Amino acid sequence: MRKYILFISLILSGAVFSCDLSSSIPPVNVDFVLMSDGEIYSEDGITVSVSTSNNSVSYEAETEAGVASFSLLPGLYTVSASFKTDDYIYNLNASVTIASGDDGRMELELMKVKPKALIIKELYIGGCQKDDGSGAYNYDKYVILYNNSDTDVDAGDVGFAFVTPANSNASNRWLKDGQLLYDSEGWIPAGWNIWWFETEVVIPPYSQIVVAINGAIDHTATYSQSVDLSRPEYYAMYDPEAFGDKYSQNMYPNPSDNIEPSHYLQTFLYGKGNAWPVSNTSPAFYILEYSDIEEYTKNDVNYDRTESAELPVVKVDRSWVLDGIEVFRGGYESSNSKRFTSDIDAGYIYHTSDRGYTLYRNVDKEATEALPENEGRLVYGYAGGTDGTDHAYGSTDPSGIDAEASIANGAHIVYMETNNSSADFHQRRISSLKD
Repeated sequence: MRKYILFISLILSGAVFSCDLSSSIPPVNVDFVLMSDGEIYSEDGITVSVSTSNNSVSYEAETEAGVASFSLLPGLYTVSASFKTDDYIYNLNASVTIASGDDGRMELELMKVKPKALIIKELYIGGCQKDDGSGAYNYDKYVILYNNSDTDVDAGDVGFAFVTPANSNASNRWLKDGQLLYDSEGWIPAGWNIWWFETEVVIPPYSQIVVAINGAIDHTATYSQSVDLSRPEYYAMYDPEAFGDKYSQNMYPNPSDNIEPSHYLQTFLYGKGNAWPVSNTSPAFYILEYSDIEEYTKNDVNYDRTESAELPVVKVDRSWVLDGIEVFRGGYESSNSKRFTSDIDAGYIYHTSDRGYTLYRNVDKEATEALPENEGRLVYGYAGGTDGTDHAYGSTDPSGIDAEASIANGAHIVYMETNNSSADFHQRRISSLKD
């Protein structure tokens, strides 16, 4: 079996840790047992991470025969693990309570999913600074879909959605005792509305399409630090018929004449509002695939009003979800909360808004280097991350491969896909569309 061991936060040697060695409360010895399909997943060397409820401290240990051993002070913890085999992606993200005198074993079930060909390569949502220094411009969001395989993919039945609450640090009514209420019910919320393609959209192997979320125009004409989303091959989330007179022209100006109406996406607004408010700080953004998504979103029986009677969510079957990225807001470590279930995204990526930064997927170094057509075409020495500029939340691609330079050099890139944003994404200094 080929394994990719992933890590989260601080690595400590040994298998026994405690939160505060000076504490008068004795630590609890606990073995976390990884389970899959009712049996112990008895592999060595899988990294298991344990973090405190406010994410202030975390510890790691590797499994022996599927068991990771820790010594922890009583309290509430999150236990996580992510790894990939040739056939499946495995993820664990569980909240556990450790009480005094609870020495023993805890069996935790791994979520197992098949890798998908269509992925989110890049999500640009944070905006940039205006040229006159008067503040940030936030109406230039886009997403890039990428075919991470060697065969054609038809994205014609793909839709775009986000999980509520829109911001990671907002009060989360779905969260109770550390558990998401919809986790056991097989669905996930889609807030405000879902966008979908109206025509066949064939994406060749190792290729991409750009979808403008706000304004399929050349934003650089007004703000030089922004992006040009007016190219004729791009797609636009633009459906004034669906929004009617509530349509927000600020967020959804008329697309450039370069873009044909066949490249407009459609939607149905099932709650009160005048836009699709994708957070510019911390969305839980995802793509789904379902052939009857229009009819599904228009049927009231598929709504849930736990959060709001006037702003219902659509209950999206989690088996329809192709990919997701969970973004956490910097500076709100104690109040950020997960919205994705671990089968969709077991981790998160921190993002600093208003600086033109973008969330870009890491390269799968081993898989990319294994493609014979890439010989002599890969460009190394990637230095495009924010690890040198954003001292609080900067990150970079650990592969060291400059994906965009390699693509320009004729290479095919295979991107990381572990259903864990902590390992799959980094914060890039500049939009890839500006390279």
